[in-house]
Amino acid sequence: MLNQQETLPLWQEKAQLLVLSRLLSLMRPSSLTQHLDSGPLPPCQEQQPKACAELDHKICYLCHSLLTLAGVVVSCQDITPDQWGELRLLCMQLDRHISTHIRESPEAMHRTKLKDLAAQTYIRWQELLSHWQPQAQYFSPWEEI
Repeated sequence: MLNQQETLPLWQEKAQLLVLSRLLSLMRPSSLTQHLDSGPLPPCQEQQPKACAELDHKICYLCHSLLTLAGVVVSCQDITPDQWGELRLLCMQLDRHISTHIRESPEAMHRTKLKDLAAQTYIRWQELLSHWQPQAQYFSPWEEI
C-alpha cells in the first residue's frame, strides 16, 4: 500500500492471508491520513473545514475499498485448517485497527457505512472460523492468541 511494494505470485495463495494481515494495520484511517496528508500543506486540523471533510471522505472511501478487497481475498480462499490461525489473526486486527478507529458522526454517514462494512466483514470471517472449527466459539479480540 501507499509507498510500499508487496509482490505476491498468484501461485502462493497460502501466503495471501499473511500478507493481508500485515497490510490490514495500514488500512487504519489514521494511517491513511498520515500518508495522504503528508504534503506541503499544514495538518488537516489547521486547514479549512471543507478541506478536512474532503480528506476524511477520501480516506473513508479508500479504507472502504481496501476492506472490500480484503473481504474478497478471504472469501475466495479455501480456508484450510492450517490457515485457521491466520484468519483468527485477521479478525483480531480488523477489530483492533479498523473498527475501533472509526468515529461515527451524524454529519459523516460515510464513516458509519465504513464501520458497518467492518462489522459485516468481521461477522463473515467469524462465520468462516466457526465452519472450520465447529467446536470453537466466536473469537474474542480480548483473548490472548
